[in-house]
Amino acid sequence: MNDVPRRWLLGLRAQGGGHPPAASSATLLVARDTLGEGPTGWAVETAVWMTQEVIRQVPAYGGGRTPFETLRRSVEASVLAGLTGLLLDIRPSPELVPMEAVEGNAELVRRGVPLDQVLRGVRIGHACLHQRLMDAIDAEPGPVRLAESHRVSELLFSYADAHASRMAEEYIAERDRWQASTEAARRRIVDDILAGRRVDQETASRTLGYEVARHHLAFVVTADELDTPAEVLRRFAAEVGRAVGGQGVLTVQAGPSDVWAWTAWPAPAAPALDIRVPRGLRLAVGPLAYGVAGFRRSHLGAREAQDFLGEQVRLCRHADIRVRSLLAAGGERARWFAEETLGALLGGDRRTADLRETLRVYLASGRSPQRAADLLHVSRNTVSYRIKRAEELLGHALPDDLLELRLALEIARTLP
Repeated sequence: MNDVPRRWLLGLRAQGGGHPPAASSATLLVARDTLGEGPTGWAVETAVWMTQEVIRQVPAYGGGRTPFETLRRSVEASVLAGLTGLLLDIRPSPELVPMEAVEGNAELVRRGVPLDQVLRGVRIGHACLHQRLMDAIDAEPGPVRLAESHRVSELLFSYADAHASRMAEEYIAERDRWQASTEAARRRIVDDILAGRRVDQETASRTLGYEVARHHLAFVVTADELDTPAEVLRRFAAEVGRAVGGQGVLTVQAGPSDVWAWTAWPAPAAPALDIRVPRGLRLAVGPLAYGVAGFRRSHLGAREAQDFLGEQVRLCRHADIRVRSLLAAGGERARWFAEETLGALLGGDRRTADLRETLRVYLASGRSPQRAADLLHVSRNTVSYRIKRAEELLGHALPDDLLELRLALEIARTLP
């Protein structure tokens, strides 16, 4: 490369963040070979911010992990393609739009996001990228600023036009395919049920190929990596259905890394979930509930449990977190209640967190130091010491009425 001004691109570096890449391995390999690690890392972190801005300004894109990660994957691949084009001075064309963006666009079609909102998101994303690149150029010497600011602006706006053109074309084609498909009909029924709309029970059962007049157990299978094949998620969902003894499994692809699933019984059951969750997957399970309303209720419970999954939590049952989930719904008021009740015991350090957890287990164990010690795998003396220290931070001895204290301790477990 003999165009010296363009070399400022190779000096881009990520500022904090530390987010893992979302684009496909093939896209990242090409980007690292062409741009290097610095600009690639910059693209990853910039894409996170851009995704947040698009969702903030276009609420139709939706919130939650799956919509966010799907959009981030699309944005990240587009940023990497844009940087490569700027470095090599490639002229824009719709064919250069990365496949991640096309796939993300198809998911927006299936979620019913209107085309005008999709195109608005494209424009906002390119405006955000232009802003960040202009900030980087402004830090360069005068000759570079003069040579690059106009070139970059002109190329980026051309990329935005090409990107919007490809998105519109693909959106219309995917919408036509989707509306004609059986999967779309099944998804519409599921969406109607989950939205609480009235559905005909016989029509729903026939369209879904799954009898809804039964006792349902819903669960959500989530992949750590967006590249995980959908078939892997569906296969594990089927394994879960067999493990709990359900009669049939209904699955719906909710996004590139999520599958919603249901299994059911004709009579009330007490399914024992004794299954190992494979590496790279996570499982959230709802409560058992009956009929069309139960189909929705169990799914919403599984989605609540999904919020408590993490690197160390691969399996979460709604029964284990329903109190925490209910209290977390209180938002700011729940935090205030915990602050007023716990005082200094709400401290954010690890030692104070251990005191809170010991006190919570101690109270849940009927104030038995030995039972709490067994559950926490510590000595009885450690439990007694921690309870005494917790009382000191509370500023008073444990009250006779423990309701508010126990609620506050559960709220504290939901706070970041």
